[in-house]
Amino acid sequence: MYKVIMILNGAPNFRDRLLKELGKYVDLTVVSFNGKTINLQDPEIREGYKYIELKQKRFLNINWNLKEYTQLSGDYDVRILGYCLRNPFRLLNLIRKKRVILTGLIYGNSNTFFVKALRRLIINKAEGVLVYSDDVKEKLEKEISKPIISFNNTYFYKEEINVLPNHLNAGKLNILWIGRYQKRKKIERLVEIARKYKDINLRLVGPKMQENIKLDSDDEKNIQIFPAVYDDDELKSHFLWSNAVFNPSHAGLLVMNAARFGRPIFIDKYSHHAPEIQLAKEVDDLINKCKKHPEFLISKGEELAKIMSEKYTIEYMVKQYLKAIQKKW
Repeated sequence: MYKVIMILNGAPNFRDRLLKELGKYVDLTVVSFNGKTINLQDPEIREGYKYIELKQKRFLNINWNLKEYTQLSGDYDVRILGYCLRNPFRLLNLIRKKRVILTGLIYGNSNTFFVKALRRLIINKAEGVLVYSDDVKEKLEKEISKPIISFNNTYFYKEEINVLPNHLNAGKLNILWIGRYQKRKKIERLVEIARKYKDINLRLVGPKMQENIKLDSDDEKNIQIFPAVYDDDELKSHFLWSNAVFNPSHAGLLVMNAARFGRPIFIDKYSHHAPEIQLAKEVDDLINKCKKHPEFLISKGEELAKIMSEKYTIEYMVKQYLKAIQKKW
C-alpha cells in the first residue's frame, strides 16, 4: 500500500468524503489548517486517514510556517501538495528527491507575467498535476509539459444522484437559486427578472439572504426568500419545487446540486464582461424558450444528471487520484 501525505489549505467537512474514500486504498496522512481560518467547517470526526493540523503564520498575506516543509520529511512514497504561491515552505518540498504531485485550482486572480513564469517554473518541478476540471487541464497543457489529470471536483457519491420529477405548470416557470449571499454573486439580477416576469416564481435560499434582499411590496408574491438549508431532505424539497436553476454569476457547488437532482442550470456567460442589456436579451430569449418548450427543461436536467453520474462523483475523484499515485498518467 502506498504511503501518501497530502498538504492542503483546508480539509473541511465536504472534502472529508474524498479523503475518507482515498484512505481505503492508500495509507493517507492529511496536513492542513483549521477550517475556521478559511471560514469553513471541519468534520466532527475524521476517519480513514491520519490528520495533522497546522497553524497559519501569516505576514504580508503569506504563510511562513516552516512545518509545511518539515512535516513532510517522513518516509512517504508520494507527497501531494495543494498548489498555492502564498505557501512557500510547502512548495519547497519540490526540491526533495521524492515523488511530488501538485493539486488544486492552479489559477488565481493574478495572472501577471511574473505569476505565469513562477507557475511554469514550480509546476515543471513536480511529477504531475491533479486539477479540478477539464477546463483547467486544457489551459495548463498550453503552459507545461508535465502530465495532468482532471478529477472533476465534486462533493457527492454516485448513489446520491436522485433525478426528481419536474412538475411543469403551463406558462409558469419556477426558478431556484441556493447559496450564500455575496455582492459578487449578483443575486439581485434574479430579483429583477422576477419583477419583470410575473409568470416566473423565484425562490432564493441561503445564509444572509433575508437580511440583504429587500422586497418592495406585497405585489412581489412571486419572490420567496428562505434561510440557509442544512438538511438534505429540506434541500431536496426546494429542488422538487423548481423547474430550473439560474445562476447570475460565478457558479460552484450549486451546479453539482442541480445535476444530482436533475435540474438544468443556466449560467450567465456575460456576467464579467458584457453590458447589462446583453444579459437582458439573453434572459428574454431563454425564458421564452422554456415556456414554449417545457420538455427542454426535463431533457437538459436528465442529461446533466447522466454526465454527473459518469464523471462527477467521489468515486470518480478517487480513481483519478489513484491513477496519479500509481503512476498511471
